[in-house]
Amino acid sequence: MTNTELRRLLLADPYSQHPVLQQALQQDAGLRQFAQQLQQQQQALEDALQIPVPPMLAEQLLHIPQQQKRQWRWLTPLALAASVAMVSLLGLNWYQQGYASDIGSHALAHVYHEQDYLLSHARAQPLDEVNLKLANFGASLQEWQDEIIYARYCTFQGVRSLHLAVKTASGYATVFVIPKDTDLKATPHFADQQYQGLTLAMQNANVVVVSDNPADLQQLPAKLQRKLVFSA
Repeated sequence: MTNTELRRLLLADPYSQHPVLQQALQQDAGLRQFAQQLQQQQQALEDALQIPVPPMLAEQLLHIPQQQKRQWRWLTPLALAASVAMVSLLGLNWYQQGYASDIGSHALAHVYHEQDYLLSHARAQPLDEVNLKLANFGASLQEWQDEIIYARYCTFQGVRSLHLAVKTASGYATVFVIPKDTDLKATPHFADQQYQGLTLAMQNANVVVVSDNPADLQQLPAKLQRKLVFSA
């Protein structure tokens, strides 16, 4: 690949694990600095999405018809609107290059991207706080028993999504809740050398489960289908 092609690949995914890119990063200090700058910018944008949810918002959202909820989104605070708009514009610029056009590829990139951050910030998440975040997607976890150790907003092609980590017997599994208005192609099953994943097409959202333990993909999706409830 030429230097221009490598930079385009980084623009598409600042955390790309492409072998040619990884080799080039080891040899080119300028390219490595460019990658670090993009990673810092993406982290700053994702941090901007971590906006506290007002109390009782979950109950309010779950009782608003879907059409009204779409209208409500335009009335969110200016800071949120600006953050989402910026993420959307940059996401469009990054991903229109076409290097990753499916949910599975993006999910794997997110897992690698946030792996170190997740491990250093993992802690028990109160279910009511998780449900406050899920309320933004018209969803809630009901009678949920498994420990959730991470809950953070992220973006899939500029669309605000939710990144969860659920504690399992072997460590943890990653769960993404992605609104269906993203243009990414749904991939029922996907994998690389380390992780396996699947996509559940649920009401109003695609729910993606990723883990390095195949047993998690046998158990967790079934629980989510029973206990992750979307409002009508």
